[in-house]
This record gives sequence, C-alpha cells and structure tokens, in this order.
Amino acid sequence: MKRTFIDKLLLVIAWVGLIGGILFSLAYSHSVFESGREMCFPQAAIYLIAGVGASITGWAVLKELVSISDRLRKLEESKD
Repeated sequence: MKRTFIDKLLLVIAWVGLIGGILFSLAYSHSVFESGREMCFPQAAIYLIAGVGASITGWAVLKELVSISDRLRKLEESKD
C-alpha cells in the first residue's frame, strides 16, 4: 500500500517526537535530580514519568491517525 507524503511525514514526526521526548525527559529529570534541592528526587521522577507518558501518547495518536488513513485508503481501493 502506498502512503502519501502527509502519512510519511506524520510517521517521521511520531518517531522523532517519541525519541526526542524521551531523551528530553531524561535530560530534564537528570538536571533536576543533580540540582540537589530538597525533594528533588520525587520531582525528577514525576517529570520523567510525565514526559515519557506524553511522548508515548503523542506517538500513539499519530500512529493511529496513519493507521486510520491506511484503512480508509484500503476501503476506498476495494470499493473501486
């Protein structure tokens, strides 16, 4: 099945967002942890969990949009 340019672009954005979001969350939570402030570990853990969760959610939504597009295109092709 051939994907359109928009579908390919959404897949690239999804994967870059997932990997970039996880790496950014790791870096930010590490910097919070290394700050040495009071209660920095729980705050760093929350930032890490929230960042990874947001990255995975965004990735899943974009992948689902591409999947819906694929199913609609397949249905359209079978109709012809």
